[in-house]
Amino acid sequence: KGELNSTKKTILYNTPKKDLWIQLDPFHFENAVSNLIDNAIKYGGDTIEVHINKVLNTIEISVADNGKQIEKNQREKIFEQFYRIPKGNTHDVKGFGIGLYYTKKIIEKHEGTLALVPNTKHTIFKITVPI
Repeated sequence: KGELNSTKKTILYNTPKKDLWIQLDPFHFENAVSNLIDNAIKYGGDTIEVHINKVLNTIEISVADNGKQIEKNQREKIFEQFYRIPKGNTHDVKGFGIGLYYTKKIIEKHEGTLALVPNTKHTIFKITVPI
């Protein structure tokens, strides 16, 4: 367990007590997880939680924030290349709309899945990869 505080955001992380081993591309996999955390910092609430768990023969990594949930009509589109959730005429955060697309492709290359957990009050992304 750990915590990282800044003046505006708190990031809590929880990992298992035992080491988990998985064969992966460290550069791309780290970028994929970092992208989810970065999105939570940019677009989410003031508290972000990162959890890593072993569930049966998989490792699950969830990145959750206490901000508003993503609207239902946007949920399927967010993984499309170049898609950004419309914010009227302004985007206070710069981006190209490729982060979630890239993240999903990298996780799929690791034979895993990336999903937005449905029917929650907040935003929770879950990566599941086989061990």
